[in-house]
Amino acid sequence: MARKLGLTRARVTQLLDLLLLAPALQDAVLALEAVGGPEPTAERPLRAVAHAGTWALQRAAWARRYPKSP
Repeated sequence: MARKLGLTRARVTQLLDLLLLAPALQDAVLALEAVGGPEPTAERPLRAVAHAGTWALQRAAWARRYPKSP
């Protein structure tokens, strides 16, 4: 896959790790919008949330990182 996309295997792994996010958090990420300013989040913090462990731990990590998010 990485070769076909012109990416490194590490990069593909990083992107696929986002699939580990709890479904509710995936929805929250998709609902984020940058309106006339900086992006509301970056990929690296999302990967940290995805690696927090269980979906309950992910939700807690998300709430700490993005307290104003739904």
